[in-house]
Amino acid sequence: KLKASRKLSMIKALQLLGSTIMFLAAYMRQIVSVDFSSAGATDSLTVIQNMLSNQGTFGQQGSYFLNLFNQLTGGSLWGTYRYATNSSQMMNSTAGTMIILWIFLLMIAPAFCVLSQFFREPYSRHVMTVASLISTISFALTPTLMNRWVISYAVQNQMSQAAAENAVQVGGMVYPAIISAVFVLVLAIYREIKKDEFE
Repeated sequence: KLKASRKLSMIKALQLLGSTIMFLAAYMRQIVSVDFSSAGATDSLTVIQNMLSNQGTFGQQGSYFLNLFNQLTGGSLWGTYRYATNSSQMMNSTAGTMIILWIFLLMIAPAFCVLSQFFREPYSRHVMTVASLISTISFALTPTLMNRWVISYAVQNQMSQAAAENAVQVGGMVYPAIISAVFVLVLAIYREIKKDEFE
Protein backbone atom coordinates (compact mmCIF):
# COMPACT_ATOMS: atom_id res chain seq x y z
CA LYS A 1 0.00 0.00 0.00
CA LEU A 2 1.06 3.58 -0.60
CA LYS A 3 2.01 5.56 2.44
CA ALA A 4 -0.53 8.16 3.56
CA SER A 5 1.47 11.14 2.29
CA ARG A 6 2.09 9.51 -1.09
CA LYS A 7 -1.59 8.60 -1.43
CA LEU A 8 -2.61 12.19 -0.68
CA SER A 9 -0.05 13.52 -3.16
CA MET A 10 -1.37 11.16 -5.85
CA ILE A 11 -4.99 12.26 -5.25
CA LYS A 12 -3.98 15.93 -5.39
CA ALA A 13 -2.08 15.34 -8.64
CA LEU A 14 -5.15 13.64 -10.19
CA GLN A 15 -7.34 16.53 -9.04
CA LEU A 16 -4.93 19.05 -10.54
CA LEU A 17 -4.94 17.15 -13.84
CA GLY A 18 -8.75 17.08 -14.00
CA SER A 19 -9.00 20.74 -12.99
CA THR A 20 -6.47 21.77 -15.65
CA ILE A 21 -8.41 19.91 -18.37
CA MET A 22 -11.61 21.72 -17.33
CA PHE A 23 -9.95 25.13 -17.16
CA LEU A 24 -8.15 24.85 -20.49
CA ALA A 25 -11.28 23.58 -22.25
CA ALA A 26 -13.25 26.59 -20.97
CA TYR A 27 -10.48 29.15 -21.45
CA MET A 28 -9.77 28.04 -25.01
CA ARG A 29 -13.51 28.27 -25.74
CA GLN A 30 -13.85 24.58 -26.54
CA ILE A 31 -16.97 24.27 -24.35
CA VAL A 32 -18.95 27.27 -25.57
CA SER A 33 -17.69 29.21 -28.58
CA VAL A 34 -19.17 32.53 -29.69
CA ASP A 35 -18.87 33.94 -33.21
CA PHE A 36 -19.46 37.59 -32.37
CA SER A 37 -19.80 38.73 -35.98
CA SER A 38 -22.61 36.20 -36.52
CA ALA A 39 -24.14 37.31 -33.20
CA GLY A 40 -24.39 40.88 -34.51
CA ALA A 41 -21.46 42.41 -32.60
CA THR A 42 -19.16 44.81 -34.45
CA ASP A 43 -15.50 43.83 -34.11
CA SER A 44 -13.65 46.69 -32.39
CA LEU A 45 -10.59 46.10 -34.62
CA THR A 46 -12.79 46.65 -37.69
CA VAL A 47 -14.08 49.90 -36.18
CA ILE A 48 -10.48 51.15 -35.64
CA GLN A 49 -9.47 50.09 -39.16
CA ASN A 50 -12.43 51.97 -40.67
CA MET A 51 -11.54 55.09 -38.66
CA LEU A 52 -7.91 54.92 -39.85
CA SER A 53 -8.96 54.38 -43.47
CA ASN A 54 -10.73 57.74 -43.42
CA GLN A 55 -7.64 59.61 -42.15
CA GLY A 56 -5.72 59.94 -45.43
CA THR A 57 -2.69 58.04 -46.70
CA PHE A 58 -1.02 57.44 -43.31
CA GLY A 59 -4.29 56.25 -41.85
CA GLN A 60 -4.79 53.78 -44.71
CA GLN A 61 -1.25 52.47 -44.21
CA GLY A 62 -1.95 52.08 -40.50
CA SER A 63 -5.14 50.18 -41.27
CA TYR A 64 -3.22 47.92 -43.67
CA PHE A 65 -0.54 47.14 -41.05
CA LEU A 66 -3.18 46.42 -38.39
CA ASN A 67 -4.84 43.96 -40.76
CA LEU A 68 -1.42 42.40 -41.52
CA PHE A 69 -0.57 41.99 -37.82
CA ASN A 70 -4.01 40.51 -37.19
CA GLN A 71 -3.44 37.91 -39.91
CA LEU A 72 0.05 37.10 -38.57
CA THR A 73 -1.40 36.49 -35.09
CA GLY A 74 -4.09 34.19 -36.46
CA GLY A 75 -6.86 36.76 -36.10
CA SER A 76 -6.24 37.23 -32.37
CA LEU A 77 -4.62 40.71 -32.29
CA TRP A 78 -5.74 42.42 -29.04
CA GLY A 79 -7.70 39.23 -28.42
CA THR A 80 -8.71 39.93 -24.81
CA TYR A 81 -9.70 43.55 -25.50
CA ARG A 82 -11.72 42.59 -28.58
CA TYR A 83 -13.40 39.73 -26.69
CA ALA A 84 -14.36 42.14 -23.90
CA THR A 85 -15.77 44.82 -26.23
CA ASN A 86 -17.65 42.25 -28.32
CA SER A 87 -19.01 40.66 -25.14
CA SER A 88 -20.30 44.02 -23.89
CA GLN A 89 -22.15 44.53 -27.19
CA MET A 90 -23.67 41.05 -26.95
CA MET A 91 -24.82 41.78 -23.39
CA ASN A 92 -27.33 44.36 -24.66
CA SER A 93 -29.94 41.60 -24.46
CA THR A 94 -30.88 39.51 -21.41
CA ALA A 95 -30.11 36.20 -23.14
CA GLY A 96 -26.76 37.56 -24.38
CA THR A 97 -25.88 38.62 -20.82
CA MET A 98 -26.69 35.15 -19.48
CA ILE A 99 -24.58 33.47 -22.20
CA ILE A 100 -21.52 35.66 -21.49
CA LEU A 101 -21.86 35.35 -17.69
CA TRP A 102 -22.22 31.57 -17.99
CA ILE A 103 -19.04 31.36 -20.11
CA PHE A 104 -17.32 33.43 -17.38
CA LEU A 105 -18.57 30.97 -14.71
CA LEU A 106 -17.29 28.03 -16.76
CA MET A 107 -13.81 29.57 -16.58
CA ILE A 108 -13.91 30.78 -12.96
CA ALA A 109 -15.03 27.54 -11.25
CA PRO A 110 -12.22 25.33 -12.69
CA ALA A 111 -9.73 28.17 -12.05
CA PHE A 112 -10.58 27.94 -8.32
CA CYS A 113 -10.11 24.16 -8.51
CA VAL A 114 -6.56 24.77 -9.78
CA LEU A 115 -5.82 27.62 -7.35
CA SER A 116 -7.11 25.66 -4.34
CA GLN A 117 -4.08 23.38 -4.67
CA PHE A 118 -1.93 26.27 -3.44
CA PHE A 119 -4.08 27.12 -0.39
CA ARG A 120 -3.32 25.91 3.12
CA GLU A 121 -5.18 22.95 4.55
CA PRO A 122 -8.02 22.52 5.36
CA TYR A 123 -9.01 25.52 3.17
CA SER A 124 -7.51 23.86 0.10
CA ARG A 125 -9.70 20.79 0.56
CA HIS A 126 -12.89 22.79 1.21
CA VAL A 127 -12.38 25.17 -1.73
CA MET A 128 -11.69 22.21 -4.03
CA THR A 129 -14.93 20.52 -2.94
CA VAL A 130 -17.08 23.63 -3.46
CA ALA A 131 -15.41 24.63 -6.75
CA SER A 132 -15.60 21.11 -8.19
CA LEU A 133 -19.30 20.87 -7.21
CA ILE A 134 -20.02 24.18 -8.98
CA SER A 135 -17.97 23.04 -11.99
CA THR A 136 -19.85 19.73 -12.23
CA ILE A 137 -23.28 21.41 -12.06
CA SER A 138 -22.38 24.22 -14.47
CA PHE A 139 -20.79 21.92 -17.08
CA ALA A 140 -23.67 19.43 -16.86
CA LEU A 141 -26.28 22.19 -17.35
CA THR A 142 -24.41 23.92 -20.20
CA PRO A 143 -25.92 22.07 -23.23
CA THR A 144 -29.51 22.53 -21.97
CA LEU A 145 -29.13 26.16 -20.86
CA MET A 146 -27.26 27.22 -24.00
CA ASN A 147 -29.99 25.74 -26.19
CA ARG A 148 -32.62 27.70 -24.24
CA TRP A 149 -30.66 30.97 -24.22
CA VAL A 150 -29.80 30.75 -27.93
CA ILE A 151 -33.52 30.56 -28.76
CA SER A 152 -34.17 33.57 -26.49
CA TYR A 153 -31.23 35.45 -28.03
CA ALA A 154 -32.63 34.88 -31.53
CA VAL A 155 -36.05 36.25 -30.47
CA GLN A 156 -34.65 39.25 -28.58
CA ASN A 157 -32.33 40.26 -31.44
CA GLN A 158 -34.77 39.43 -34.26
CA MET A 159 -32.44 36.79 -35.71
CA SER A 160 -33.27 33.44 -37.22
CA GLN A 161 -32.74 30.51 -34.87
CA ALA A 162 -30.23 28.98 -37.33
CA ALA A 163 -28.15 32.20 -37.29
CA ALA A 164 -28.17 32.28 -33.48
CA GLU A 165 -27.11 28.62 -33.31
CA ASN A 166 -24.20 29.40 -35.66
CA ALA A 167 -23.21 32.32 -33.43
CA VAL A 168 -23.24 30.34 -30.15
CA GLN A 169 -22.17 26.71 -30.26
CA VAL A 170 -21.53 24.11 -27.58
CA GLY A 171 -18.18 22.45 -28.32
CA GLY A 172 -17.29 18.78 -28.16
CA MET A 173 -15.08 19.30 -25.08
CA VAL A 174 -18.15 19.82 -22.86
CA TYR A 175 -18.50 16.06 -22.22
CA PRO A 176 -14.81 15.42 -21.34
CA ALA A 177 -15.10 18.48 -19.06
CA ILE A 178 -18.18 16.99 -17.34
CA ILE A 179 -16.34 13.68 -16.82
CA SER A 180 -13.29 15.54 -15.43
CA ALA A 181 -15.50 17.61 -13.11
CA VAL A 182 -17.26 14.52 -11.73
CA PHE A 183 -13.89 12.77 -11.28
CA VAL A 184 -12.45 15.75 -9.37
CA LEU A 185 -15.63 16.04 -7.26
CA VAL A 186 -15.57 12.34 -6.30
CA LEU A 187 -11.94 12.67 -5.17
CA ALA A 188 -12.80 15.88 -3.27
CA ILE A 189 -15.69 14.16 -1.44
CA TYR A 190 -13.41 11.22 -0.64
CA ARG A 191 -10.86 13.63 0.83
CA GLU A 192 -13.57 15.36 2.87
CA ILE A 193 -14.79 12.04 4.29
CA LYS A 194 -11.26 10.93 5.15
CA LYS A 195 -10.20 14.49 6.16
CA ASP A 196 -6.89 13.73 4.39
CA GLU A 197 -6.08 11.14 7.06
CA PHE A 198 -5.24 8.06 5.01
CA GLU A 199 -3.92 4.79 6.34
